[in-house]
Amino acid sequence: MAENIVLGLFIVLPGLMAGLLLLLRLQLKRRAAPTRWHHVLLANLLALGFLVTLAALAGEIYFRFIYDSTDSLLYTKVSQRWMQRYWHENRNAFRDNEVYYRELLPGRRRISFVGDSFTAGHGIKNEEDRFVNILRRAHPDWDIYILAKLGYDTGDELNLLDYLLKSHWQIDQVVLVYCLNDISDLMPERLEAFRRLNTQIEQSSWLVKNSYLVNTVAHRINLRRNPFMRGYYDMVLEGYRGPLWEKQKQRLLAFRDLVESHGGRLAVVTFPFMQDLGPNYKYQFVHDQLDEFWRAAHVPHLDLLAVYRPYPPAKLTVNRLDAHPNEYAHALATPVIDAFLEKQLSVKSLSR
Repeated sequence: MAENIVLGLFIVLPGLMAGLLLLLRLQLKRRAAPTRWHHVLLANLLALGFLVTLAALAGEIYFRFIYDSTDSLLYTKVSQRWMQRYWHENRNAFRDNEVYYRELLPGRRRISFVGDSFTAGHGIKNEEDRFVNILRRAHPDWDIYILAKLGYDTGDELNLLDYLLKSHWQIDQVVLVYCLNDISDLMPERLEAFRRLNTQIEQSSWLVKNSYLVNTVAHRINLRRNPFMRGYYDMVLEGYRGPLWEKQKQRLLAFRDLVESHGGRLAVVTFPFMQDLGPNYKYQFVHDQLDEFWRAAHVPHLDLLAVYRPYPPAKLTVNRLDAHPNEYAHALATPVIDAFLEKQLSVKSLSR
């Protein structure tokens, strides 16, 4: 109801400005005296008001009815509407159109992808365009499960897997889909920054909460002014240079041990920061550290940086405000992940 009131206001205002401008013109025509400067000023202000309110109406219509995409955090009204349209979960509470079973099915390999929004397909309208679904179509003899949630970091993924295994969930080949910011839940400033951002959203004005245009503009301005958001990626970068990296390594080893203690085998696929790809990609040393770590831990590791390096970020990301991989990026990764998995499953079959 409130949204409809806002839309009505956006529709009425240009008409009101045009009506006042027409009324002023008629009054000036009836006057015998010459037009004074304040009449000209008022006419110009009304004309400007008409143009501004008309542009605002166009913006409201665009963001309310036409624009249909996400931002990285899903805080805007447009993003929330996108979620309502395209995000559907199965009875296991994961974004998928198939039901998952606890027990392994006889004669079938099970590949469980554990991850976050990159795996779940943030910004991907059709879930069939995710790399996991493309793999499923290519291998109907595999049971491919997507154990992924938006906003998950390594701590969440470890807790999720532990919960599932304690619920008698059976595993075979587990693939941890790693993103460089999976270390960020170890940063206390992250939790406080998101708490403040959520409080700010809750305390937003009536117009911000009910206008798609004002909501979108206000959110973008807030993100640019937010010091944590501006420095987020640099903070993640520093996390791999200090004691947080040592804590992260212990959690990753715990994830490996949890998989292996329940009869599974772990492999890892690492995504780069898509928005920063280019000749001056500053996270190269993080990829090198991860590769060295997984090698020492005897865990097969596929780094997708080499796959994406030749492409500009705009070709790979959902949009300029959403740095998640788009459909093209998922399609690029699929054959490489496919070959990687074929090798891992072959090795495990030989070891049985």
